Amino acid sequence: MSTFIRPVTIVLLQLCLVVAVVTDSTASATPLRKVVIGVDGGTESIRACCFDAETGDVLGKPCASPYTTFHPQPSWAEQDTQDWWDGMGKAVRGAVASLKETSSNEDFAILSICVDTTCCTVVALDKNKQPLRDNRCILWMDARSAPQTKEIMETCRGDPALNVNCGGEGPISAEWFIPKALWIRENEPHVWDRAETICEYQDYINYKLTGELCACTCNAATRWHWDGEAALYESSPDQPYPGRPLSLYRKLGIPELAKMVPQKVVPMGGLVGHLSNEASEHLNLPSGIPVAQGGPDAFVGMIGLGCIHPGQLCLITGSSHLHCVVSSLPSNAPGIWGAYKGAPLPGLSFAEGGQSSTGSIIRWARNILGQSDLEYKYLDAEADQISPGCDGLIALETFQGSRTPVTDPLARGALVGLTLSHTRAHIWRALMEAVAFGTRGCLEGLQMAGHPCDEIIIAGGATRSSTWLQMHADVTGKPVVVCEFSDAPLLGCAILASVNAGVQSSIEDAVQRMVRQAKRIEPSQEAVKTYDELYKVYSALSEATRPVVHAIASIRGGKIPTSNEEPGIEARKNSSPPIISPSLLACDWSKIGEEVRRCMDAGAARLHVDIFDGVFLDSPLALTFGPQMVAAIRRCSQEAILDLHMCVERPARYIGPMKEAGGTTFIFQWESVLREDDPIKEALLIAASVRDHGMECGISINPSTMVEDIFPLLNSGLVAIVDVLSVEPGFGGQSFQDVAVEKIEKLLRFREGRDNPLEFKILVDGGINTETAGLSKKADILVAGTYLFQHNSMSDGIKELLSSCIDDTEV
Repeated sequence: MSTFIRPVTIVLLQLCLVVAVVTDSTASATPLRKVVIGVDGGTESIRACCFDAETGDVLGKPCASPYTTFHPQPSWAEQDTQDWWDGMGKAVRGAVASLKETSSNEDFAILSICVDTTCCTVVALDKNKQPLRDNRCILWMDARSAPQTKEIMETCRGDPALNVNCGGEGPISAEWFIPKALWIRENEPHVWDRAETICEYQDYINYKLTGELCACTCNAATRWHWDGEAALYESSPDQPYPGRPLSLYRKLGIPELAKMVPQKVVPMGGLVGHLSNEASEHLNLPSGIPVAQGGPDAFVGMIGLGCIHPGQLCLITGSSHLHCVVSSLPSNAPGIWGAYKGAPLPGLSFAEGGQSSTGSIIRWARNILGQSDLEYKYLDAEADQISPGCDGLIALETFQGSRTPVTDPLARGALVGLTLSHTRAHIWRALMEAVAFGTRGCLEGLQMAGHPCDEIIIAGGATRSSTWLQMHADVTGKPVVVCEFSDAPLLGCAILASVNAGVQSSIEDAVQRMVRQAKRIEPSQEAVKTYDELYKVYSALSEATRPVVHAIASIRGGKIPTSNEEPGIEARKNSSPPIISPSLLACDWSKIGEEVRRCMDAGAARLHVDIFDGVFLDSPLALTFGPQMVAAIRRCSQEAILDLHMCVERPARYIGPMKEAGGTTFIFQWESVLREDDPIKEALLIAASVRDHGMECGISINPSTMVEDIFPLLNSGLVAIVDVLSVEPGFGGQSFQDVAVEKIEKLLRFREGRDNPLEFKILVDGGINTETAGLSKKADILVAGTYLFQHNSMSDGIKELLSSCIDDTEV
């Protein structure tokens, strides 16, 4: 009979590492302070931070060490495994040094180390456990295996292992482990043949720390298609690879993968091993410190939020909502992802649901109502004066489709019941209520799949609105909890390490002592009764509009809108599909008038005009349009927005002439002001002058420029567009550089991570095709040149790009 290996504890998604340092206890009679160190190995850097293992308090200061992401081809993303190890040494040593500086009068002991990493960052190792592929991993965000996801669904449909993908209906994300492994087998057979091990960042880092190679059950259950519970059983002659999806491997022609993945399996918080002498020297820590198993950062974050009991739901809010509910049942259903058996911890399961447009429609409403400068709290205060139900006005929040409980990319938003007596406060509240209704629908979908929720633990942007928090509680009838410490993955690692070190007796006890609630919002029973009736109306409206929006999509020629003129699309932020803007750099200049009209006839609302003076880019070939050509383009496109990309020296001198020529947006290169003594000051002067001339101002950055460099400029509120160049400026037909995807994410976080979010649009410029458009779909505007103008039908090209933005769904 197989024996179950009982776990010691638990962890989550990015690279969090918790360490315990031991000093000479004879040096002082004062009791040692027990310390654990959290090290978070993320996409851009490794961060380390010390915690009090008993209370969860942060000690000292966090220390980070950045590393580089390489993009050898479009949609590819790779990192050097040596950079992880070097960065870990710097981060841990820095965190411990900070601890010593702030604890000079106190003795302490560092007791345990726990690592969480990005999930599905895949590493191939040879027989000596040395990385292949020139030390390069395939990073989690890498999308090269998109064809393999289709191959898996087509070849293996009906396989029980795929039930975690919406009950077997799909989709599968290109981020997941098996598609990446299959890509290596099919495209790098020389690597596959030499590889003894295919594993993850998590597994490799633990091996570097201890010399022990093992997999994490949480990673395997959530992204490897494993049964996380069965994987903990010991192997036997009858069951040599317990919990592995062997039939899936066989159908895909990679049965050997069962032997190539780590054979040892350890749950989050379990003991991986002890710090080796080499690792001890590298980290400047005593040899033999226990290393606790970590896991995926996001799911370690569930522990850091205290979301570990069946019936607790972790609600991550932002432009969209993500719902992760802990369950005791591993059941599956369409519209949900999971349930993942044995995750986040052994004996548990959890399932994922989501809403595509939540915070994004609130931001849209503020823009469309002409209140872009008004803080959200004032609109909330107005909405507080309106009764539930908004005097007969009800909304649907599905502006960008529906995910849970019904997966329908064609679903659209609605405002029904408008009268002349309704005010902006009614509209504002109706949309907030719609999001809360949609959350209730997700909870009901999860419950129908066997995953009920008793409590909502919420994180993200919605926590800043007391109105919305109360509304979520009232509509769902569930208490809503906000935690005190926001960096949940780091705290989750500290919790796991403290249990592994024996400071806390169990994860439950550690959560009780180390996770603190900032507030708990109980539902108002009177409001619950009102919203119960209103939710029935919301549900009926959702059903009633479905055939209507499907019919509209059919009339417009396909599954999605094919026009670039959809009302309100200019106000969109971080939703799908983006505006497609043809770049006239790629058109036939001898027929510029015809080419402009072709764009207009295809429904293009914006045109991108590249202005190069042959000086900023020191090449006689980098010489394009001047004010006279812009004026000619304007005569052919009276209603279009003309975005003028000014890749020129001394851009300020062009502001007046380009305004007179008919320019709408003046986008100048950040690199053009770097020679000034104070680049920010010079850029602000240009931006102010552009605004004074009646144009919107944009700033463009080269692929090699760090997006953080322009954050002070964006804070001014003078910049309406950020042009993220995904190719080197000057010439069409170049390949897309994936660093642009990272910059989009950073700009989204910067734009939205405040009480009064900034209002600039994100534009991605260069190398856009059906593959890279899907990668860039969170941007507001995509500029495409070569891809569009090679089409005989411009409208077909725009339609294909829009389709890729919707169909390339990430889970």
